[in-house]
Amino acid sequence: MKRLALALCVPLLAPGLSLAASQTHEAAPMMAPAQKPLTDDDLINDRNAPQRQESADSIIKRFRAAFGSETPRVAVFWNRSFDDQVSDWSSNTRGVVSARGSLKGEVPDGKVNLDGQGQVAAQGEYRSNRRSAPAGPAFELQSGLVSQLNDAGVTVVDRDAIMRITDNALETGDFSRLSPDQRRLEMRALGEHADMLLVFRKLAHDKFEIEVLDVRDGAIRAMLSSNGVPPEKDKSHQWKATDHGFQKVEQTVTLDEIGQELALQTIAKLGR
Repeated sequence: MKRLALALCVPLLAPGLSLAASQTHEAAPMMAPAQKPLTDDDLINDRNAPQRQESADSIIKRFRAAFGSETPRVAVFWNRSFDDQVSDWSSNTRGVVSARGSLKGEVPDGKVNLDGQGQVAAQGEYRSNRRSAPAGPAFELQSGLVSQLNDAGVTVVDRDAIMRITDNALETGDFSRLSPDQRRLEMRALGEHADMLLVFRKLAHDKFEIEVLDVRDGAIRAMLSSNGVPPEKDKSHQWKATDHGFQKVEQTVTLDEIGQELALQTIAKLGR
């Protein structure tokens, strides 16, 4: 009898064991893979990485389609501020002179009492001596930017040239024309000979800040902050023979190439 009872208990326990084995369990949480900490070299490489992905041909095609046959005339300010001072003349001194007097007397027909007062104000203005223009960026950088803008159809005008052309057109021989207000003349020249003004707000070895303004209504047409590195230079390198075999040498980016890249990124924003 004991053997029979034991045999009967086994089938009763087996279904429970089978049910427990068939139940699904949630997967154990996976640990995130360990990440390499950033080093100074990683930060430098990230800062020097190219910022443009669109091809140059695509950018120029889109820019020309946006402006059609009326491509803009652009004046460029290199290391020159464009601020809210509208005149060369400024003043920081103002003097006021006051006077008051009275007169009393008698005439045959009666008394006369006269009171009077006056005030005179004088304001002194000065004009700072004309200083030489700040040093512009390297000629190669200017050449690269201007040539790329010209290839896109943009007419780049020279600030000094349009100011002299405008002044010559206004010349009448009057004494007031002997020393014109340079800032007012500058703004008039921009309004007559340019459509946009491209201002370099910052020029550094690894960062350039550019702002493009509409000279008709002051609208900000584009703002750009870039390192000027072309995407084609990201993975370009050469092999140099050394005592330890051939070593890979990264190619440096020339100033001419940086100027071209800044022009492409600028017209890419203008063509949107």
